Amino acid sequence: MRSHWGSKLGFILATAGSAVGLGNIWRFPYLIAQNGGGAFLLVYLLCVALLGYFLLTAKITFGRIAETNFVHGFEKVTDGHVSRWWGRVGGSLTLFNIFFVAAVYVVVIGWTLSYVVASGKNLVGIAPVVIDKNLFGALTSSFGMQLFWGALCIVSAFVILTHGVKGGIEKASLYLMPFLFVLLIFMVVWMFMVPGSEKGLLYLIKPNWADLGITSTGFNLHKLAHTALLALGQAIYSLSLGLGVCFIYGSYLNPETDIKKSALWVVVLDTLVAVLASMIVVPAVFAFGLESNQGPTLSFVTLPFVFNQMVGGKVFMFVFFLLLFVAALTSLISIYEPAINLLIERKHMSRWKACLCAAGINLILSMIVLASFTGHLDWTILGKNLFDFADHLTGTYTMGLMVLVYCVFMGWKIWPQISDNLGIKNKIFKQYFSFVIKWLSPIVLVLLFVMA
Repeated sequence: MRSHWGSKLGFILATAGSAVGLGNIWRFPYLIAQNGGGAFLLVYLLCVALLGYFLLTAKITFGRIAETNFVHGFEKVTDGHVSRWWGRVGGSLTLFNIFFVAAVYVVVIGWTLSYVVASGKNLVGIAPVVIDKNLFGALTSSFGMQLFWGALCIVSAFVILTHGVKGGIEKASLYLMPFLFVLLIFMVVWMFMVPGSEKGLLYLIKPNWADLGITSTGFNLHKLAHTALLALGQAIYSLSLGLGVCFIYGSYLNPETDIKKSALWVVVLDTLVAVLASMIVVPAVFAFGLESNQGPTLSFVTLPFVFNQMVGGKVFMFVFFLLLFVAALTSLISIYEPAINLLIERKHMSRWKACLCAAGINLILSMIVLASFTGHLDWTILGKNLFDFADHLTGTYTMGLMVLVYCVFMGWKIWPQISDNLGIKNKIFKQYFSFVIKWLSPIVLVLLFVMA
């Protein structure tokens, strides 16, 4: 018998948990710092409202109609009257993204767990360590340490996933997501009390139109397009649209659940986390006069320096990395679930064996990308080590390509089923929804590939 969510709240928090992760708390703050602050935030919010919400709603609905895995779903919703290539292409892209995103994700979540432990030691005074760029350098150059922390994260996700949809994913989300919001609000309030943080807050809420290529002397279309496509890419990454999670979570939904409202809640919670995380990170950097365009090392190198200068910085550092780990763990759980569901339905495995298989594949791939990342394997593709290449390939191309395949299928093959299942009555809303899925999203995604 197919699993179902125990409650609407459980579905919303689990889906929000899949979206809320490193993309919101680690990636989004440094993107917003690098690309104009308020200007980038404004474009991102528009991307989420005008495209992200509709893509999320459509994929969840597709999953509910299919009530099966992401490979068979294409055929089932058309009663077999569609080429099997849809399932093969969509399924292959989904599976590829799941395991290669997870291979990179586990490494980064391992960094966060190691920082939780290190900052926790400093907080209680047990074997204190200096958390700075030297610590990060030592960690990222060590194959063994990164494998150790990454493996612990895999085990944590495995334990939760073996308990199933209701007892594992939903139950964990009901505890972890409220805890995450409490930590976020606590840190935002604390950051507001740091002298100089108001400069960073102003940078976030006041758009600089020049950052969008809009000036009194002219209009830079290339700069605007670059910012818009970067924001759209982040929206796809943040809402987990390229990993099959929305589809599988939708397949566990009861028929009476209002997907339109539930998806809206997911989008609001996901965006709220991203904005709150930025209200922690960016003001912290501005308060101490540091460069805001630090990139991926912002959370692991720049922020520890900031925390070390603050009153109560040890507490702040521990809470921040605990927050980062909780967010990342909820996402890691959701990344695995589509693959586990596929193994259960196609290979007739027990849930325990399917979880073990998914975790084992992830561990092996993570070991390979780690070995390349640390120089133990001299494997490169297009001048990049396997870690950087997998991150670039999935983040720039394959996740967007998967969304494109789903958009074309949902818009041109099964739109009537999606519309009927959602019970859309408002004609304007229905027409715009159809336009987004059939035309706007595919066109924008193609432009994203061309300009990547």
